[in-house]
Amino acid sequence: MSNDPMRLRKHADRPMLLASGSKAGGSAKTSVLLATASLALLAGLRVGIIDADATGTSAISHRVQRPDVQVIPLVEGIQVSALFNQCATFDLVLFDVGANELTNERTFVPLMKLVARLGGRDGNAAMLVSQIPNKSNITDDLTKAIDVFGDLLDIHIVQQNVDGTGDFDDLPPALAALPRHEVPHLTPTVLNIPLGRGWLPADLIRDGFPGYERLRGAWAAHLLHFATSGGFARWLGFDAALPVLEQVTRAAPSQPLPRNVPAHRLTDEVVDCWEEFVDSLASIRSASNDCDLLAAAKRFQASDARYETLIA
Repeated sequence: MSNDPMRLRKHADRPMLLASGSKAGGSAKTSVLLATASLALLAGLRVGIIDADATGTSAISHRVQRPDVQVIPLVEGIQVSALFNQCATFDLVLFDVGANELTNERTFVPLMKLVARLGGRDGNAAMLVSQIPNKSNITDDLTKAIDVFGDLLDIHIVQQNVDGTGDFDDLPPALAALPRHEVPHLTPTVLNIPLGRGWLPADLIRDGFPGYERLRGAWAAHLLHFATSGGFARWLGFDAALPVLEQVTRAAPSQPLPRNVPAHRLTDEVVDCWEEFVDSLASIRSASNDCDLLAAAKRFQASDARYETLIA
């Protein structure tokens, strides 16, 4: 098989190699790559993932268990030409890096050789760096990534509202000038349910699961927000995923899902009842007369009792 980089440059106007870029652990890099892989699959693209996490804690190898997504371990001593050839059939290659491994020689050298084969930032190589709220030193971490890779890769920032606060540090001018994409908050138990079954979120969106249409809608809304934020889908050629997500999003809950209920318990019946519970509580607060207040209180009592029964 030829090592000609043009074998990988199928689309000269968009990245073909996309790496995770934050040095520190706990910045939700892998969850971004899993969401990105799902968007690519929903758009009909072929996806490969290079697992460069030497710690053995990567979510990639453990969570991605499907025949149409190839996970390639970055084993010690692998020839970059062989790695390059394994990637030649993919539309998108995701390079998942472990915590504190980005500038490690074991990871840095093969990544840079792949980037060079693709023509660097002027070719088809890019990097996502993650920013999350209330993370100490996250701006310093982002700055270091830009200092090392800014001249080599097209760098975009992904702001992930993992704790729901939206309390992101202000970015210095060099970082604020970079393209940014937003990943909205999703209840952690919901965020992890498709992955616990060895699925990607794309499986839940595409195939559904009986009795969980509202949860499926929540996931679709989550991915749709990411896909349309800052032109993320357009940048990566994922536009074909948008009609699918828009259709499924119609079933998304109108209220934030409860944080203390495991995702497998959030059936359509439970979510419907939860919405009635939240809506009736809002009606109590907005009641302008005794009659409306009494009616809202009865709705609240009934929905509360039913909700407690359903999740018991």
